Amino acid sequence: MPFSIEPTDIAIFLVSSAACIYCFVLSKRLKALQNTRDGLGATITALSNSISQMSSTTQDTRVRVESMATRLAHLISEAEKTCKKLEETIASVDSAKAAATDEVQTAQMDLYVMMRTVLDQSKERIAEMTTLMRQMRSMSDDAAASTLTPAGAPARSRTV
Repeated sequence: MPFSIEPTDIAIFLVSSAACIYCFVLSKRLKALQNTRDGLGATITALSNSISQMSSTTQDTRVRVESMATRLAHLISEAEKTCKKLEETIASVDSAKAAATDEVQTAQMDLYVMMRTVLDQSKERIAEMTTLMRQMRSMSDDAAASTLTPAGAPARSRTV
């Protein structure tokens, strides 16, 4: 039997060769995609590392935010307490100011009344002293006149 090649054999051989070439090219492309240095594998590895770092950073951020929130709540509480103390102090100062103002006004009125009384008494004393001074002058004039008049002559009295 001689070996004869039929056209279908050639077609099968060509299709098989094309399939082999296609498989070879596909294998190279898959290897390139799986390459951890340059291909899709490297991209997936880089993305995986980025996700891991992002997750770690997110966890650290959560811990810090919780710590800051706790600290902020504590500071707000202290600020509210300080505000209450300040309000109480302001109210106390206002009432002390009002009491001091009342005391000063009362003291001023008492001083005014006392000074008015002293002034009135001083005027009375001055009037009395003026009267006494006139009487003393009159008496000294009378005494001087009686010493200058001759003996036995009546002395004139001078009244003011």
